[in-house]
Amino acid sequence: MDLQTGNYTIASKAGNLFVGRKANEDRSLRPKQVVLRPKDADRPEVSTWTIEALADGTYILTIGGGRTADINKLVNAVLLDQPPPTKWRINPQFHQGQDTYTISLEKDTGEGWQAAVSPDVGQQITIKRYIVGRSFPPTYRPQDLFVITKLD
Repeated sequence: MDLQTGNYTIASKAGNLFVGRKANEDRSLRPKQVVLRPKDADRPEVSTWTIEALADGTYILTIGGGRTADINKLVNAVLLDQPPPTKWRINPQFHQGQDTYTISLEKDTGEGWQAAVSPDVGQQITIKRYIVGRSFPPTYRPQDLFVITKLD
């Protein structure tokens, strides 16, 4: 099922933590880290995502007013026009859970969002090559999977 443009939460299946921006960031316009956050976050705006569905089947993901971009294999929220936002593919993996997806680069490089193997609050989301189980449909590790829940 394709996601429609709207507001969502994103949580890692590894550690069951929200994905968002840090509650306390510097006030510069430099890119902001996209990190794991506690589920009981006291500031929901740092864990509320706007997902914009594009005509080509990709998505622009925005958190706290910053569009996300791949900067040196790390997911960041960019507050200025540069670098441009990364287009992401959000692929359902419902055989691994309700509302469960992988979030990968637009080009099929086999790389996508990944939480840490031992997830903890404050760890930044990275972009790494997936290690996929040999099955049909393929199975992904928990750190490669994200639960995306619509808020609207």
